[in-house]
Amino acid sequence: MPENEKKPFTGRLDRLALSLSGGGVRAIGFHLGTMSMLERLGLLEKVQILSTVSGGSMPGMGYSLSQALGRPFQDFFDDFYEFLPQLNVIEEMMTRVVGREPPAPSGRRALITAMANIYEEFYFGRFFGQYAEDGPLTFDILMREPRGGHLEEIIFNATEFKTGTAFRFQVSAFRCLIGNRNIALCHRHARMIRLADIMAASSCIPVGMEPLFFPDDFHWPDDPRWRRLRRRQPRPTCSEIQDALSRNQDTGLPNFALMDGGVYDNQGVTSTLNALNRRKEGIRQADSPECGFALSGRGDPPGPKEWANWMSGRVVEGAEHRTVDVDSSDLDLLIISDTPVRKASLYPRVSLTEEGIPEPTGRLARHARRANSWFGRITLGQLSKVATVMLVMLFVSAAITTWDLFHGLAAGGEGTLLGFKTFVAVHLVLPIVLVVLTAIGLILVKVNKAHAIEALQRIIPHWKKKPGKYIDKVRLGDLLQMGLLRGGSVSTLTSTIYMNRIRGLGYAVAYSREDLKNRVLDNEIYTLQASSFPDNDFHRRLAADEAWPPPAKMGRIVGHAATMPTKLWLEQDEGDPLNDLDYLVVCGQATICYNLMKHAWDECRRDGEWLDPGTEELFEHALAEWKKLVRDPLSLLNDRKRRSRLPELKAQAEAP
Repeated sequence: MPENEKKPFTGRLDRLALSLSGGGVRAIGFHLGTMSMLERLGLLEKVQILSTVSGGSMPGMGYSLSQALGRPFQDFFDDFYEFLPQLNVIEEMMTRVVGREPPAPSGRRALITAMANIYEEFYFGRFFGQYAEDGPLTFDILMREPRGGHLEEIIFNATEFKTGTAFRFQVSAFRCLIGNRNIALCHRHARMIRLADIMAASSCIPVGMEPLFFPDDFHWPDDPRWRRLRRRQPRPTCSEIQDALSRNQDTGLPNFALMDGGVYDNQGVTSTLNALNRRKEGIRQADSPECGFALSGRGDPPGPKEWANWMSGRVVEGAEHRTVDVDSSDLDLLIISDTPVRKASLYPRVSLTEEGIPEPTGRLARHARRANSWFGRITLGQLSKVATVMLVMLFVSAAITTWDLFHGLAAGGEGTLLGFKTFVAVHLVLPIVLVVLTAIGLILVKVNKAHAIEALQRIIPHWKKKPGKYIDKVRLGDLLQMGLLRGGSVSTLTSTIYMNRIRGLGYAVAYSREDLKNRVLDNEIYTLQASSFPDNDFHRRLAADEAWPPPAKMGRIVGHAATMPTKLWLEQDEGDPLNDLDYLVVCGQATICYNLMKHAWDECRRDGEWLDPGTEELFEHALAEWKKLVRDPLSLLNDRKRRSRLPELKAQAEAP
């Protein structure tokens, strides 16, 4: 659209988009607090586009269901306090992994397939099961027309590992793909997908969990019950989808792997932008004829040049989608609720001694240091020789025992039959078994070592000495150090550095576009954790109402929440009346309240005058809530608890 046709920014906040990032239970609690404050300010009902990732998909999916089914916000809020604090998710996962029946109808035993069943049992089935007509709750309940509630676009984000792009389970009145441009699902099959499986796909944390395979690991309505005798029964719907994928994928494979949506975009911003693009495009919904086949529909650009043009809103000749900008009437504010973790130092996490050996800490540090000292001296070659000597000693011991046994028998040795059998088992069979196993192990090591050396010589020519000479001289301490540092660096790369880079790209999508100018609010969990804040008009305005700076109690709560690691469970310190969920909810309430006031003050005024009276009223409302938080950071949480259906929450709110 030409610049002169763009509608000016009015400062009104009537049409909102909300993106909920990933981050485990840290994300669940923080987003719950954020949504609680938005509901209190009358803004949550103005959200038209909801995009969620990983941990953010839990409150996002729960709220979408509550809207579709007409459940009040307080019930949605109470659900998380009813099941999360008491849930030992690790024990529940292990119980299902080692149980008699596998957690997935595919027969695969994995943490992620167990997690899908935990979502179903403890959340979807528990709080929404009454709305399911037959069996578990499926995606159909969000896709069916007419849709209840105020949400017009719903996107739950995962990442498919065939092409490494976003895989979106989404609902829209406009043309969109359930999947992406490479793999799409037809609506008939998408309606059958269990919501718990979508939640598992969106929150399948890399390294911590395994991929979820579609359609094999998903539960389908006509799946038979798993037989204890493991006689595999037909799975008609699953087989139908597999056949379609085999026909319509260039790989010819009947399935593909799904993982955490945060691998591609941990804030869900690109999905929100896609939704805005298709609303501007205005083409009504189209369906794929069968799974694996993608009709023309909105998807991420295929290459870096196309991505750059799309991200900046430029239309180029020959582009597949002529509409890449945003209609200003579709969006007044995009709220990105984000839960990154700040660390003083990303790496190294292992302390090293002066000799470069990992320095252990804790109760057994002294014994570990002695072990490291021994590891630091012995080489792989010496270890191989020690193992060979031990093998020879075992062989000699077995030979002597055998000779002694037969010599005693020949001399007419006495003893009971049981005693004789025990003697043979302990002194003859056991040493022989140990000798054989040790010999096999050493042979395998030497054979693999020989193959590795041969491969090195073949790949890298011109060795002055044989590679084995160098390998034999490697010290175990050095090998341990290299392994620990390499593992630590890979962990840091995947969990922190890459995620920060992905996060930066997501924000770049939002902030680099001219058509989103003044319309983006980043709600980061550590906003109020700053040691010092700038002296500006906004803070002076708050100070004039005795609402600045934040009290020390709020700082402690925010600090606890913002430094919480990414995990799947909640904790509560002994003697502390608050659990992790309390800290996160309060942090979310305070952070979004502050950020909304700041955004309104900075972006919705011109020359000191408000652009819209409604936004001024919103600012005053938010300021009144902020004052309550400054006086007592727990006040709004306790207000929620007083209105709860749960007696224990009401009791907590009334406790001194």
